[in-house]
Order: sequence, then structure tokens, then C-alpha cells
Amino acid sequence: MLCCALLGALVAGAFPAGAQEAPAPPTATDLGTSPSGHYVTYRGRTLLLVGDSGTQCVLQDLNLDYRRWVADCHACGIPAVHVWSFVAPRQKQDGSVVEGRYGHVYPGATPWARRTDGPPATDQLRQWDLTRFDEGTDPSRHYWPRLRDLCAQTRARGMVLGITVFFGWPKHNQPEQPDWAYHPLNLVNGGFLTAGEGLTTVCQTIATPGQEVLEEAWSDAWPPEQKTQWVWEQFADKLIRETAPYGNVFFVFMDEHSYSEGNCGDHFAGFFRRRGAVWVDWDQRRAQVDWAMSPTTNGADRNAEAVAGFAREPVRPYLCLEGEPYAGEAARRAMWTFLIGGGHFLFHADSGQETPQTGIVGYDPQVPGGDRGMAPREWLGHASRFFNDGFRDLDALAPHNELVTAGQAYCLAAPGTEYALYAPRGGVVRVSLAGAGDRALTCRPYDPRTGKWGAVSEVRGEKTAEIALPEGEDWAARIGAPGL
Repeated sequence: MLCCALLGALVAGAFPAGAQEAPAPPTATDLGTSPSGHYVTYRGRTLLLVGDSGTQCVLQDLNLDYRRWVADCHACGIPAVHVWSFVAPRQKQDGSVVEGRYGHVYPGATPWARRTDGPPATDQLRQWDLTRFDEGTDPSRHYWPRLRDLCAQTRARGMVLGITVFFGWPKHNQPEQPDWAYHPLNLVNGGFLTAGEGLTTVCQTIATPGQEVLEEAWSDAWPPEQKTQWVWEQFADKLIRETAPYGNVFFVFMDEHSYSEGNCGDHFAGFFRRRGAVWVDWDQRRAQVDWAMSPTTNGADRNAEAVAGFAREPVRPYLCLEGEPYAGEAARRAMWTFLIGGGHFLFHADSGQETPQTGIVGYDPQVPGGDRGMAPREWLGHASRFFNDGFRDLDALAPHNELVTAGQAYCLAAPGTEYALYAPRGGVVRVSLAGAGDRALTCRPYDPRTGKWGAVSEVRGEKTAEIALPEGEDWAARIGAPGL
């Protein structure tokens, strides 16, 4: 086990102490929504967001080399990454309990500081003080400089960063899934809440939805609901203030709605948006948010979900953040079927990859058998280049599956101008080019496995073109004016 002090010495070169240089204030064009309402803009460029996820690991495990992860994503051509704001480590310092995915006791971080005396928390460290944040200048030791450095690393590479906030995964409270036992708001860990066995809901219950309390002075006499609200509002306000100068951050509420949001969903949608933050939540709250997200959608073919989300009103960029498969070629097909439906896809990189140690945890050098799992990142980069570099007017593209053979392929198009095709099993794809006039268009196949374009062929407008793609594997193609 590496203690924090030893870790700091070992990685001093990778994580220099000292505050990050303050970036220029963000402008209105840093991060927003395209004119059509379906796509994202960043620094004036329209994007279909394609990204990798560091889940809770990046801000939870101080061993984890997130700078290398960001650099790897950028090198692959990925324009976005996504993390959870925090999950408290579920381990004991004596090694009697370790998280199976990590396989060792790692130096952990949360947004709050530990007390300097008093009884231990469940993890055998000091209890948390929820009125003080884990400040500092060294991102290898403290939460807030680590978060700022993550913002700086992504911004420097022109990448967008998504952060899921709330509730630190208190979901399960049972012996086989003791999430709540390690949560900072738990009474035994220095908090003020108790919960019955099962699914935990106390963290999601606040005192005055619609009325903020963060400006009030903390009082030990408050009821638990008011303390909960104050802690979450203080945390949310600091998240917004710390990340706003970088101009590249959006926030997600809960990431998945697999357990109750309590009574605070509307409250925090308003809280973040009043402060100018980009806020993402599920379709039930579509009218109140900047971008919408899909439910936890499983399966390799996600096109129908993406197309439905694209069509709903009011129009919003539609994001997929969750859902298996996380391994093998089925994961690649999940990416492409959602993207070709006009949806934005951020690969969840959960533990269900080739092994529990594959993916983001592979960036912790102390994880036994750790494997960074580069194949999905390469596939994400190939997909991003196809959509974000391969079309003259991305914002004009919309789902048009009626233009291709049903069951054979999917189509995202500006009919008469540009067409993106994806055939999950390859083969001959028939596509109607009605509306293109009698112009000569070019067709180029694209290999989702390698990111390589095939030979250019010519097709004519006002006809049904037959695009011959190799059989048995997934292929994409672009049809449009010559020269791109």
C-alpha cells in the first residue's frame, strides 16, 4: 500500500505541487448548444460528443494517473471525458476490506477534509468534517486541486469534461453491498444521517426544495434534512465556482436513475442553471435542463433509443452515459448505433469489461493485473473523427432510417446533401438519394475498427444507390459532395 506521503514523493514529477495557472474567463462560445438544438458547441465548433468515462475512479483513487488517461483519450481523437464527482473509498486501512476492482488499499479522496482527532470512520481513518473542504495545492494529495488540474488538462487539449454530481453512491445498505457504510454523510463517519437496510434515500431528501440555504451559518441544531441540503448546496456551489473558469465543463444529475432522487431533482436543476452551468438530466426533466440523457440502455443496438431521444421536444442534445455491453465488439456496435441516431455517446468504462481490472482502473499502477483497455478508446476516436471531421454541416444531420433498407443499415443525413450510413453487419446497403438532383456525389466506406477510409466511388443523385460493404462486420460510409 502506498501512503499519501510516499505517493506524493513518487509522482512529484507527474503532479507538481502548486496552484494551476488561472485560465482566461470562459466566453459564451466555450460550451453550448448548436442552432438545431441537437448538437453541442465547444469553442465555436459543432460536435457530436464522443467520450470515455473515468467513472468514480479518477477523483476517488489518488494513485490513478488521470493525466495519462486524458492524454491517451486525446491521442485517440476523443473530444470528451466524463467522471463522477466523488465516491468514498469502500475499504479498511488494515486491508481486511478492499474493493475487488482495485485489489489493494489505495489513497482515497473526497471533497471534504478529515477531522484531526476523535473516533474513526468505517474505513479506520478519521471521520469527515462536512463543514470543511479538502483544500490544498497538490493534486496527488487533495480533491480540489485534483479537480482543477483535471479541468486544466482537458481544457488544454480542447476537450469537454462532464461531471456527475450527487450523491456519492449511497445506494445500497446491506452486508453484501455496504455502500452506505462508507459514505461521508453517514452518522458513523462524521455525518448526521442514519438509514435503514436496503436502498438508501436519506441523502436525497432536503428541507426546502426551491429555497436555497447555503448562505446560512451552519447549526448543529438543524434537522437532518436541512443539514443535507446545506452540505449539497455548499458542494454544488464550490463545484461550479472551481470549474467555471475553464469553460469546458457540463454537469450530470445522478448519471443513472436506478434509485430515488428524493425531493431535490428540480431544486438542483434550478441551482446549477441559475449559476450558468450546463445541466444534464433525464427526459422527465427535459424542459428544465440544457441537455437530456437516456436511461440506462443495455444492448448492442441502441439506435431506436437515440432516434426517439432526437425526436422528442423540446429539442435537446441527447446523451448516453450508461449501459452494457462494456466489452468486445458489441461495445463498438453500441457506440455506433447510438451515434448514427444523432445521440452523443460517452462509454461508461464500468467493471464489466474484459476483466474488472480493465479500463480506467488500469491507470493505477498498483492494481494487480491492471489493463488500460485501449481498444474502446481507439474505437471512440475513430467514431469521433467520422462524425466530427467527415461532414460539412454536422448540425444539419438528422436520423433518416427510411432512406436505407430496413434491418440492414441506419442513416443520419441532410437529405440531398450528406448521408452517414452504418451497417452493423456490412453487406449491400441500398440508400435513396432522392432530393440530391442529378449531381455526382462521392461515397467513401469507413472502417470503425481502424478508422481508415476506403476508396472513393461515385453515385448519382435522384437514384437509389447500392453501397457494397464487406459482409459480416460493421462498416460505415459517408455520401456527399466531392472534396471533403
